[in-house]
Amino acid sequence: MKIMKPSNSGKLEIIQISRALAILFVLIGHANNNFYQEIGYDWFNVAQWERTGGVDFFFIVTGFMIYYLYNKHAGNKEKAIQFLIKRSLRIFPLYWIFTTLALIVPIMFPMLQEGYSMEVTLKSFLLLTNEPILSSAWSLTHIVFFYLLFFAYMYKPVIMKPLIGLMIGFTLLGEMNIFSFLPSSIFSISIVEIFCGALVAYLSIHFTNRYAGLCIGLGLAGYFLVWTHNVYSFTFIPLPLAYGFCSMLIMYGIAEKDKTKRNVPYFLSYLGGASYSIYIAHGPFIKGYLMIFVELNFFDIFHPFFGLIMIIFLVTASCCMVYNIVEKPLVETLRRKVLGKKKVSQPVPHLLAK
Repeated sequence: MKIMKPSNSGKLEIIQISRALAILFVLIGHANNNFYQEIGYDWFNVAQWERTGGVDFFFIVTGFMIYYLYNKHAGNKEKAIQFLIKRSLRIFPLYWIFTTLALIVPIMFPMLQEGYSMEVTLKSFLLLTNEPILSSAWSLTHIVFFYLLFFAYMYKPVIMKPLIGLMIGFTLLGEMNIFSFLPSSIFSISIVEIFCGALVAYLSIHFTNRYAGLCIGLGLAGYFLVWTHNVYSFTFIPLPLAYGFCSMLIMYGIAEKDKTKRNVPYFLSYLGGASYSIYIAHGPFIKGYLMIFVELNFFDIFHPFFGLIMIIFLVTASCCMVYNIVEKPLVETLRRKVLGKKKVSQPVPHLLAK
């Protein structure tokens, strides 16, 4: 490992793919869970796993991108405020739209689902709960909290560096049951994973990784090891830590590969840009398409596996339409009105700040 001059001017073409794969990984896991709940089909018993690792890779990518793009502005209060505004404009409008749609379902179809209390509704809109109405967005609460911490770090880095370090330390002690009284909403291993992504970005900026391929290989092998652990119901691996470490290795290798200019297939690059729409919208679309398939007796004719594949493709296509029709024009309009920006030249989701 060679120390190099700090640089973060790369365009991150491969990481553009990695964030698309991360969110598709999450989508596949949620689709399988819905199939298991509705028709009892469980691909490789994935629905019974504690976690598949998709969200862990998602957290690592999030922390990496935010640190990589914004750390150079640490101590710049104006940039810190702009960062918070941009993140808010990116996250909340689309999230509120789909949360509102989720609230309408019990009103229009009370036979399908019970309504929500005012307390649950308010907490969901403000992302003050780990169980929001839009269930697929539970991880968004951790990401928003990370954004607030990173905003504070950008605003007052001298004060926030030790405070963030203490928070991470206490969280790890809590995971070891040394401090069991800590509130999980603040001292969460998910927050630690996101900061681990930031650590990978720091290492990538300041060092040359001569073993990038090995890092990617070891990370992927680690994922397969943990999946084997899940299939055979072993209990010796703490899953968040295992997935998090493997994700760090993969991301560190990818980041080094991305320092060389590469051509990325447009489709994968596009999916990277649309990943926030996929993240927010995939849950309702999965439920909707699955309900249609059940009503059409699709699974009386075809094996559930083929239905799972079809729904994954349909949901991905539908979420891309949400990106083109709703998210992209909405964000451009809001940024133009709030920040005076004429155009979002490279639309990116919340996990890739712009």
